[in-house]
Amino acid sequence: MAKIAVVEDNAAVRQELCGFIAQYAQESGQLLEVTPFADGSQIVEPYRPGFDIIFLDIEMPTLGGMPTAERIRLLDPDVVLIFVTNMAQYAIRGYEVDALDFVLKPVSYYQFSTKLDRALQRICRRRGGQITLQVGGGVQLLATDDILYLETRDRLLHYHTTTRTWSVRGSLLKAEKDLTAYHFARCNQCYLVNLRHVRGVQDDFVQVGEERLEISRRQRAAFLAAVAAYVGGAL
Repeated sequence: MAKIAVVEDNAAVRQELCGFIAQYAQESGQLLEVTPFADGSQIVEPYRPGFDIIFLDIEMPTLGGMPTAERIRLLDPDVVLIFVTNMAQYAIRGYEVDALDFVLKPVSYYQFSTKLDRALQRICRRRGGQITLQVGGGVQLLATDDILYLETRDRLLHYHTTTRTWSVRGSLLKAEKDLTAYHFARCNQCYLVNLRHVRGVQDDFVQVGEERLEISRRQRAAFLAAVAAYVGGAL
């Protein structure tokens, strides 16, 4: 479940945003808990970390969105901040408090749901996840953070982890779709790499843990772009 705060002084807009979140939750099947606030002062006095996403109106009578974000960032470096404003120039200032995005008023559901979806994807990637493997008549749960890379070889899919390798029947293409949200990218047709464990790229090889994996010419541009985005925090 993701916990979301909506900080907006206009009661009609606040109700509309909360309704958009409820609609998104119903359409996506996700559990979302929403807490509304009528002013920035209400959420920061005192601020208790625990929200995953905070939608912040820029202009509020007692404490506006920017000073509210600054106070929140002192206590909570991880919460996703999204500004709600009718002034696009505030998007630039959002970088000062590491805001993910901004929503322009008047807010449409499509615009809002796109921003919300992006924020939830970031939360999902930060938290990591688990996958289930059918192994030896039983089930093995793997934390995505523990996977170094996947390898397809001898008609099997090999999950190389920090402790051991698990070999199962499976499709690398399907695994790629399941793991893309957790910072995985292909360096060639045989390997799917967890970018979290990339230690360096040299010439046509990527260092993943203690292994050097070849980067194919076909995948090189996309893979290097994925590495750069991950290192730069764009994901």
